[in-house]
Amino acid sequence: MMIPTLLLAACTATNVEGFAYSPLSLRPIVAGGPEATSTSIHMGKRKPSMKERRRQRAKKLPSATVDRGILNELPSVDTWEKTDASVGSKRESIPTSEVAEEDNAAITDEETSIDEETEETFAKASSLVQAQRKSVDCLTHVRKRVEESFPINEAAKGLAEKGYFVYDGFLSKAVDGDSENEDAALGDEMVSEMLSESSSMLANDKMQRDITRIADGEFVAQIVGGENYVLCPRITEYVVSITRHLPPLLNKEYDVIGAGDLPKLDSAASMGSLRLYDRKTKLGTLSFLANPEDAASDDSVSERPFGVVCGDSDGTENDSRRLTAMLYLSSKEWDSSNGGGLTMETDGQKVEAIRDRIVLLRSDVCSHRHEPWLGSDDSGLDQASCAIVHFIQG
Repeated sequence: MMIPTLLLAACTATNVEGFAYSPLSLRPIVAGGPEATSTSIHMGKRKPSMKERRRQRAKKLPSATVDRGILNELPSVDTWEKTDASVGSKRESIPTSEVAEEDNAAITDEETSIDEETEETFAKASSLVQAQRKSVDCLTHVRKRVEESFPINEAAKGLAEKGYFVYDGFLSKAVDGDSENEDAALGDEMVSEMLSESSSMLANDKMQRDITRIADGEFVAQIVGGENYVLCPRITEYVVSITRHLPPLLNKEYDVIGAGDLPKLDSAASMGSLRLYDRKTKLGTLSFLANPEDAASDDSVSERPFGVVCGDSDGTENDSRRLTAMLYLSSKEWDSSNGGGLTMETDGQKVEAIRDRIVLLRSDVCSHRHEPWLGSDDSGLDQASCAIVHFIQG
């Protein structure tokens, strides 16, 4: 069996060129050369170990020295941090302190902006809550005045006997008791706000000139609520609350006193309006309509006729208004010398336009006359107004 092996080795050594592998080198072996032995061919087929491969690579690569000083200055692996941004978003190299200052400034600006927005939102919410609370207080105050302070029995009797009833201090009259005096202060403030709202509506062109009394300097506006609530919130609240609470009490009292001929009133609907007098407008109109020497005089105003709210008797059936409430709004200094008010035709009674005075009169039968407003050039006496509520038949 040894003969075939020797023959194969001899043929390979004499006729085949190949490569002999060595752990230390890789070089061609020429057939017939001294290294082309069976032993070298057999060794060339062995796969070098990992250690031998590393030695081969080390011989081929140039030697390099490593500066250990640099390595010693590097931080440990667990303290490394990423300092370079990703590709496409690299920032210029900026000192760490400057970056920190910029970041802190940006955070401060953002926090300031958030604080301002928060304060603004809080202020709006607080204002809304206060406005709602004020509205509830005014609605409640009118209800309490109607139910607790207003002499409903006397009012019903006056309407049944004379066709009208007059009551002073409807919203601001002080009565016994500390809580009632606080309510009186709230009512007085409410009257002042209602007068202020009247002046504001005139200044903002929210009232129309009464052309039927062109020389009297009077303006009118309807109180409708809704989107117009913001124009006169206190006046609107007054109209709503008195409409809701006064008619039921009067209806009940009519039955008590046996006034069956008095119509029952609706507590769910009414007609509200506002009438304002402006002295400057009146004098300006008179300067065009009267003689120059009479321009600053109130004597040129003609006397007004008597009549009922519903008009003449022929129009009464087509008019649902049955009771009218007039609340006079003026300064505390307003007196009889400043004009305004009513005169009743039946008994000649004069009713002056005193602050916070309410007049109830039967819209269909009580004949009366509106007296012209006069006022004066003194502060607070150049304007006055009247909040009017027409209660309709139920």
